[in-house]
Amino acid sequence: MLAPRSYTREDVIELQCHGSEVCLRRVLRACLDAGARLADPGEFTLRAFLNGRLDLSQAENVGKLIAANSAGAADAALAGIQACFQAEAFFLL
Repeated sequence: MLAPRSYTREDVIELQCHGSEVCLRRVLRACLDAGARLADPGEFTLRAFLNGRLDLSQAENVGKLIAANSAGAADAALAGIQACFQAEAFFLL
């Protein structure tokens, strides 16, 4: 996906491959050998925040969604993320 249409507003490549563990490990090894690195936890959300894709409230709610231990907590975090996007769409009209 070309910037700015990705989650991070950066150019990204998404690889999809067969679910075999052997195939997955080979693809991962080839990527790492070519210079890629594993993302740190929360790195994509941090990049999205730093690049203006998410505001602080949205980024915090992404963290809450990931850490949610119940459907209610997940729903509340998701509602917080969606509310920010709806408000943003309203102001763009």
